[in-house]
Amino acid sequence: MSFHSITRGRQTRRTGGATGHTTTASAAVHRRLIIGFVLVANMLMCAMPARASSDPAQTNLEQWLLRRLNEPTERERAHEREGNVYIYDGLTDHQVDQALNLHFDRIEYMLFVGTRKTEPTTASLSDAETESPGCGS
Repeated sequence: MSFHSITRGRQTRRTGGATGHTTTASAAVHRRLIIGFVLVANMLMCAMPARASSDPAQTNLEQWLLRRLNEPTERERAHEREGNVYIYDGLTDHQVDQALNLHFDRIEYMLFVGTRKTEPTTASLSDAETESPGCGS
């Protein structure tokens, strides 16, 4: 008998009658809409150009390219000796010149595309002009 009264009380509190049930459903719909708008706004605010210098992923990629170019691992060197060529995309002309001078013995395994041409007095990469469109452009 007491079990019945507890269950009934919970059901009444949960649904709250016909108007309470509609209010709960309406609140759930509003909650879903708000969450959807927040997700869409977050996606739009986080969208950045692929070549943005402030993009940490782009910076990490450039660091990885420079590491692979200047200090390849033994496995990477073994791939080169097997005849594999690696494509380096988006480096500056100064980085390419330095690599070609320091790693002359590996030139046949390097392909540079999207090389950014910089002026001798310009230290900023934002003013750099691209010699070729590069990969994915």
